Amino acid sequence: MTPKLPPRDPEILYQPVDQLPVIEELTAFMHQMEFKNLKEMLEFSAPDLLKTQGFGYRCLSSLLSLLDDHGCIDLLRERDDI
Repeated sequence: MTPKLPPRDPEILYQPVDQLPVIEELTAFMHQMEFKNLKEMLEFSAPDLLKTQGFGYRCLSSLLSLLDDHGCIDLLRERDDI
C-alpha cells in the first residue's frame, strides 16, 4: 500500500508577483508590501488586507477571481480566528 501524501499547494501560490494574472493595482500592492508571492499574502485575512492602504475592493475581487480559477479560494481567510 502506497502512503498517502498530503495535498500540495497549487503552483499559483508560488509564482512571482509579476507573473500573476491580476490587475495592476493588486500587483502594485503586493510590491508595496514586499510579498514575493500569493502564499505570503495569504498569511493575512481578507479584513486585514482591506484595512491596509493600497488594497481595496478591486484588489479583493481580482484576488478572489484568481484563487477561484485555481481551486484555492478557501485559502483566503475571512477572519483571523479560523
